[in-house]
Amino acid sequence: MPILFDFYASPSDPEKEEKEKYHARVVRSHTVDINDIVNNISKRCTLSKGDIRAVLDELGDELVYNLCEGDRVYLPGIGYFYLSLSAPKDADPKMTRSQSIGIKSVEFRADSILKNSLENRARFERSDVKVHSSRLDIYEIDALLVDYFYENDFLTRTKFERLCGFTKTTAQRHLQRLLDEGRLVNVNTLHNPIYKPAKGFYGNV
Repeated sequence: MPILFDFYASPSDPEKEEKEKYHARVVRSHTVDINDIVNNISKRCTLSKGDIRAVLDELGDELVYNLCEGDRVYLPGIGYFYLSLSAPKDADPKMTRSQSIGIKSVEFRADSILKNSLENRARFERSDVKVHSSRLDIYEIDALLVDYFYENDFLTRTKFERLCGFTKTTAQRHLQRLLDEGRLVNVNTLHNPIYKPAKGFYGNV
């Protein structure tokens, strides 16, 4: 089955007059969960579904253990997993204590074998269903926020507008939704909000 994609307008600075640019993005339709993976693997080998599930559970535990040891984890044909750390913005190497250091995110770098396999097997087809016009869906917004918070610690409404290409009203509506869903938290005042990821979202593990 081909990968469905469509073209999306790239966020631009409203204060600059620039020719509108577009980028291609996968049109998401389904999230493969652990049960899907177990069922698919069981069809290609003699292991029971219980055995496959147990191995995957142990793999997750082993990943956590080794990352907590400060190691990178390499899975041949898949890639490398490693930690990205966070520190206070005003961190002083002489004064900042280890208790102030946290885990920013779990990073992944794909193995060349995985990249080559994808390049050889992937086929693309433009989606007939237009899932967007001038606005992004909630999954696309989440993807943009993951990338944004990888490089930034805080988000303002203005930056959110530029990130997603939203008007002020649309940005406020989505920010309120993200607050209500517990994905973002306001760390400043009600009238001058500044947002950061809630624990468990957008790299804040």
